[in-house]
Amino acid sequence: MKVSRMVKTLLSTSIIFLMIMIVRTFFRKKAGNVFLYSLWLLFAAGLVLPVFSAVLPDIDKLEKARLESPVSVMNLVKAAPSAAGRTAPIAKQTEKLSGKGTKLEHQAEKTDEPAKSNDFFGQTDLPQLPYILYDIWAAGTVAILMCQLFSEKAFRRKLTENRYEMNYHGQKLYIASGIKTPLLFRSKKLSLNIYLPETIMENETLVNHAILHENIHRKHGDIWWGYLRNVLTAVYWFDPLVWFAAVLSKRDCEYACDSSVMKNMSQKERISYGNSLLSLIQVGGKQDLFCTATAMKIGKSEMEMRIRMIKNGKKRNVFSIIFILLLLCVTGCVAFTDAVETGQEPVKAQKMPSRQPEPANTLSAKEADYKLTDLWGADPPEIYYEDNKYMIFAGYFGLFVYSKETEEIVQSLNLKDIGCDATQGDDFCQIYSSEDGKNVYLCVVSDAEKMYQYSVKTMELQYLDYKLPDKLYNRKKWERTNKSGIRLNGSTIGDLVYWHDDGGMLIKYEPLFYRPYGSCNFFNPEDIHDLSEASFYADGKEYVLTDEKKLNWIEKHFSNSAEKIKGTPACPFYYIMYLKRKDG
Repeated sequence: MKVSRMVKTLLSTSIIFLMIMIVRTFFRKKAGNVFLYSLWLLFAAGLVLPVFSAVLPDIDKLEKARLESPVSVMNLVKAAPSAAGRTAPIAKQTEKLSGKGTKLEHQAEKTDEPAKSNDFFGQTDLPQLPYILYDIWAAGTVAILMCQLFSEKAFRRKLTENRYEMNYHGQKLYIASGIKTPLLFRSKKLSLNIYLPETIMENETLVNHAILHENIHRKHGDIWWGYLRNVLTAVYWFDPLVWFAAVLSKRDCEYACDSSVMKNMSQKERISYGNSLLSLIQVGGKQDLFCTATAMKIGKSEMEMRIRMIKNGKKRNVFSIIFILLLLCVTGCVAFTDAVETGQEPVKAQKMPSRQPEPANTLSAKEADYKLTDLWGADPPEIYYEDNKYMIFAGYFGLFVYSKETEEIVQSLNLKDIGCDATQGDDFCQIYSSEDGKNVYLCVVSDAEKMYQYSVKTMELQYLDYKLPDKLYNRKKWERTNKSGIRLNGSTIGDLVYWHDDGGMLIKYEPLFYRPYGSCNFFNPEDIHDLSEASFYADGKEYVLTDEKKLNWIEKHFSNSAEKIKGTPACPFYYIMYLKRKDG
């Protein structure tokens, strides 16, 4: 049973949240506020690790290596059997890839003006749904991050415009006229400063308790946990438990601070500190969840809770803490383990139907099937091999071999037909190349026993036992002496461009898929005359110019360069324009 990474994250963190709520409700007096506050680190870790595992291979391997457990919460998730997903792609393969290269059959309709298109709205099918949801998630995340950024910027401006500095017993403080409670805030870069309201400066007891309280916040690093809290609420804005956890963890932060302040206080000193809190705290004030400052703004019920804690003092119980630790272990077994497989037999490689006999592990390959106007996806295509002759790159829409000599795609492989088109999740396909670039290895991470091997020389596809060669292509080694990559002009496949450093003098851009005239040469200014047509592809549209007036304008301005331009433009003026002369 395979469960997506996002579902695992939401289920795991939900279990952790439930455990924290139980401990907060029944064991607050026995466990201590600092201990309870630290439990939120588990919840944060459950949200952070999946984010890092998506970009860091080592963490991804740990995340994928979850132990199976009969008590795992993942057993409650009903997923489709993985065997069907493995056999279906194999059954679809009925044709063998032949020939050196392919011509693109799906080009945008030529027109002088961008034609109206309803590809996105009118022809959206189920495979595009994940990308639509991804765009919605990304838009929400960016919007919340911007809201947090502007909120903090406005608060910082308000503080800095109404403050003056003073030295209080050797400690630098700021006195501000626009605040009602003491607070700790990041004023500039990594420096944390204590701000006190002008109204308390005549009462030395209030000042001392305020400074003591804010210094504990500084010691605990609560400002930085506040930034982490903001980032997680932005990334997981769709999960209401994350918002609830942000509110409760901010509240527990203040409880933990009070406990640390009163750790070595006598009963009389605790009462004095409590009286100071009553004077310093703004009860019922408007609370800003996104504000990282440790301002003393709480609700009436929270104030009552803090007064009771001050009155009762420290009553931690060792047995209660031991019980909570055992509860944490049980929670870990439930939340961070995988479901037990149902005992299905592993699917073995099948011999594919073919006109001619083939070895049992050799499959028929199909060319990649795509349109120029298809989106290139949530994850950009990556280069998996490159030398001076050719380059191998892949995206969800296929694997491609690009000839650097003829500047065109000469081979392609349909990844969807073999179940290797996922760029995220449990069925994410990891792609490797041999050191010499002769073989490409396609490994679906949910299948630890099998892999596909594609031969660039023979164009044969094999389904083999999982065993990678000792030496694989090292992209970083190539980049030490070469500069190249894939650039994203726009959001569609037709916008993809290969760029490379041409001898350290000029960055060249070559469209990978849009080639209206096949292989082309770069024009010099003096070559631009007697034009019959000009065309280029931008943002999912092909523009074809045949108007003589426009062509004359191009001839006049493009053939009259004042000086040779070297380097790469800073603005996005790297769309390639194809020019065709009347002589062909």
